[in-house]
Amino acid sequence: MKKKQTRLSSKLLIMLVALELIAFSLNMFFEPHSIAAGGATGIAILLQAGWKIPTFISVLVINIVMLVLAYLHLDRQTTIKLTLGSFLLPFLLYITPVYNLIPSSRLVSIIVGSIIFGIGLAILYTLNMSSGGTTVPPMIIHKNFGIDKYISLFIIDGIVCIGNIVLADMTSFLLAVMSVGISSLAIKVFGTLRQRNLVTQ
Repeated sequence: MKKKQTRLSSKLLIMLVALELIAFSLNMFFEPHSIAAGGATGIAILLQAGWKIPTFISVLVINIVMLVLAYLHLDRQTTIKLTLGSFLLPFLLYITPVYNLIPSSRLVSIIVGSIIFGIGLAILYTLNMSSGGTTVPPMIIHKNFGIDKYISLFIIDGIVCIGNIVLADMTSFLLAVMSVGISSLAIKVFGTLRQRNLVTQ
């Protein structure tokens, strides 16, 4: 029993670290340059850039709406897994200060931010957990229509990235697309390294 509790505590601590990496990357690298690279956090950055709505509020509202959809269309276990991350991420976005760590270069800032963001997501994936948000619609679409979750998520991220053109410029859009690619690569590299580590143990 004690061993099980220790394992659960470790998992929650690692999840907290992963979510803070995501919050850190958003508040230190993406929001200061108003780059929306997909997902609920990307939508939140667009809303902040266009209408000055704090990102943590937007993420919280989006996550709550997605949780309701998950409750209605997905199984209970999946909804429970989504719940913790859905509320923790907005909280961490709130307590993590917004500061432009690399003011001299948007390009370098987005590259660094994307790597940190990708590592945070990769850790969540290894724990079989989620930060909620726009990961929910692809699950529902996959359940009802059998369409691969990654295809749906790619389309959603693409639509959010296009929002950069509307509220900013083409450069912001290209940086957002590049960010999605770098984050995906970081997730893949992290997963590969972890798999090799498990094999050698």
